[in-house]
Amino acid sequence: MANCKEINKFYEVFPFSLNDVSGNTRVLILDDEKGIYFGFINAQSSESIRANQHQRDQGARPPVGDQVGVTLDFDNDGKTAYRFSVNAGNSINDGTVINENEQNLDWDGDWLSATSISDIGWYAEIFIPWAITSMKSQKGDERTIGFCFYRMMIAEYKVSATCKGSPYVNKFLSVFDVMNFKKYEVSQLDFFPYVTLSDDTATKENDTKVGAEVFWKIDSSKQLNATFNPDFGQVESDELVVNFSATETYYSDKRPFFAENQSMFEVQGYQMFYVINTRRIGAAPDYNCSILSSNLTSMCNESKKGTSDIDLAVRYIQQTENLDFGFLGASEKDEDFSQGRDFYATKLRKTNKNFSFGYLGTYVERPVLNREATVHTADFEYWASEDLRVSGVLMNSKVNDQEGYGFRVGYGYTPSKTFSGGMGIWYFDEEIDLSDMGYLFRNDQAFFSGRFEWKQPEFPETSLTRERRYQLDFTYETDSKGNKETPPISLTLTNGFKSSSQATLKTFYRLSGRDTLITRKYEQAPFVNMPTGYGYEFEYMGPSREFFQYMFHFNRRKGEEYMPGLGWTTMYDFFLEVSPSESLSLSVFYQEHEEDDWLNWIQENLLATYDMKQRVTVQVLIGLKAKT
Repeated sequence: MANCKEINKFYEVFPFSLNDVSGNTRVLILDDEKGIYFGFINAQSSESIRANQHQRDQGARPPVGDQVGVTLDFDNDGKTAYRFSVNAGNSINDGTVINENEQNLDWDGDWLSATSISDIGWYAEIFIPWAITSMKSQKGDERTIGFCFYRMMIAEYKVSATCKGSPYVNKFLSVFDVMNFKKYEVSQLDFFPYVTLSDDTATKENDTKVGAEVFWKIDSSKQLNATFNPDFGQVESDELVVNFSATETYYSDKRPFFAENQSMFEVQGYQMFYVINTRRIGAAPDYNCSILSSNLTSMCNESKKGTSDIDLAVRYIQQTENLDFGFLGASEKDEDFSQGRDFYATKLRKTNKNFSFGYLGTYVERPVLNREATVHTADFEYWASEDLRVSGVLMNSKVNDQEGYGFRVGYGYTPSKTFSGGMGIWYFDEEIDLSDMGYLFRNDQAFFSGRFEWKQPEFPETSLTRERRYQLDFTYETDSKGNKETPPISLTLTNGFKSSSQATLKTFYRLSGRDTLITRKYEQAPFVNMPTGYGYEFEYMGPSREFFQYMFHFNRRKGEEYMPGLGWTTMYDFFLEVSPSESLSLSVFYQEHEEDDWLNWIQENLLATYDMKQRVTVQVLIGLKAKT
């Protein structure tokens, strides 16, 4: 204990009062050649401790159990950080944070945790090995790491942290504290061979696969990962989404090889675009059955598969003090009537104290379609002051002879703990195409958007309210030629109560304009004129209880905030979770959705309206290994 460093100064970050709340949380820190050890000593009455367990990365909303955690910026450059948290029941969450406050829970690291409970509080230990990820090389005998510890108390529904920020406000990575550790040169090689046997009784086909994955951390700043003939059959399946719209549903990648250590290649725009969408690798093969003879055409159609096997995928990352470099490559296996695609990506990034600049280029070859696709992007981030952050991305795509352009530029401004805001401009021309290795919600679009938030983090002791937030969102939308679409504006009021419950009321108004998506760019009917839209929604999250928790949501609207509509929609849903013990939970979700004059595209310029009714019921029983 004598050699441990101790952190005990905490600030209240939810509500975002930033009041000093030190005194009931201590963090002890120790390091050696294996990694960093964190010990949390959490003073708390035993009757208020929530130790309910949950599956990995499933304890966020509503939160499950009292939690502690740490976010580490191993490079201390404010670009990428890794979050590690554990609750009193020893259930864990982890993920990455990029672009100041954007979280991604798809990353799952190899780290350890343990917890225990006493009459005067609870305790947590976290071990993070140095080999958890690649790290930028630093001069000298010590490594400077940015950090922020946090603690959540469910009974009071309050969060405290050692830094004056959180992922839920504009400033997070840039307000980290720093700590120096002895620099260790770590090298680690992991090799995972596998053999799988499958027997399909329906088709009477047998399949045997042999492959391997290699994870080689050459030293602290270099890492090489490779997978040969991988089998991702054990990966968690996607949720079912029924999509009648003209835009593609984005799915994140849960395959470990593509989900881990991928943050360097993440150039994105708030779910509007992803320059690299690794789900394209191993997607359904390309076919061109129409060019074959009639007999072969039939065989080709019958042999179509939903996924492609991967022969090889490799990723190399090298981070130096002056320049970061990354390479990602993958080659798919040839299938019957199809040739596999080849994917390549290169990333360069230069970072200093207040400014960073990066280049990301991708190339895809699709021989069946005689298609070559190249994308070039340049991204930047500039801190003009400690309160003002400017960032942007410039994009160019070239698919065979078709070339397109797009960009995003915006700013975030946080002058005080009670106010924050930001605005941005987005433009995508008609020809830009990221679909071969990336994702783009839609092209042929230009819009200007903004968000401003006002907070009241402090109320008198006699008040029932814990904190209150007001949020204003607005967007002005056109196509790339300047034709007005249906721009919305919305106002959201969120009131948190001292009982740990929370109520949210939101209202929106959407101007009339053109819907240029619904007819899928059909030349004789390129758009549909849509009326004004408006509505409101209400959500209530009940107080946290050891035995149960619940949420209720209701909305009544004409159209949606970001999607125009013709008729009125009424929707309500209810969620209830009952936990007879810390390791057992039963949840029920019920939703009822009714919409008048639901406008749906049939083909070309043929559309139809329907009276739509939908009921959804989901029941989940989770039993986890009881804590011993």
